[in-house]
Amino acid sequence: MRILFLFLLIVPLIELYFLIQLGDVIGALLTVLLTIFTAVVGIALMKAQGLAIMQKAQLAMAEGRLPQTEVMEGVFIFLGGVFLFFPGLISDSIGFLFLIPFVRQFFIAQSLKGMASKAQYRARGDYYEGEWSEGVEPKRKKLPSDVIEGEVEEPKKPLR
Repeated sequence: MRILFLFLLIVPLIELYFLIQLGDVIGALLTVLLTIFTAVVGIALMKAQGLAIMQKAQLAMAEGRLPQTEVMEGVFIFLGGVFLFFPGLISDSIGFLFLIPFVRQFFIAQSLKGMASKAQYRARGDYYEGEWSEGVEPKRKKLPSDVIEGEVEEPKKPLR
């Protein structure tokens, strides 16, 4: 929570500092116009790329493929739009990076590598999933024959 608070406090201050420095160099009016221009161009790019990705996703589903890459591209395009929504040079730069297709493809490839490694842990058996409920009796369902059901209880006396 503290990290989020610091992030929400420090990032706008850094953005403001750079906008003031840019205003000193090119003037206040041009700085405001540049901020508006980047927002308008970014939204137009986001809209065009978002529609193209949606069409690619529909085509993938029509072919019977999972649109995993297309969904990830849509997420990065959305994030790029969010960064472009906030005024500032740093956030606009990050937003435009997410709208460049080959940069977006690099981030997607890295994300999919992480997802694949988690799937490998599951397949090897090093990764366990479970649920925890306290004071609620779980609903019993029929389990496959290779599953051993059990309960964990805390010991009454400390073990030494």
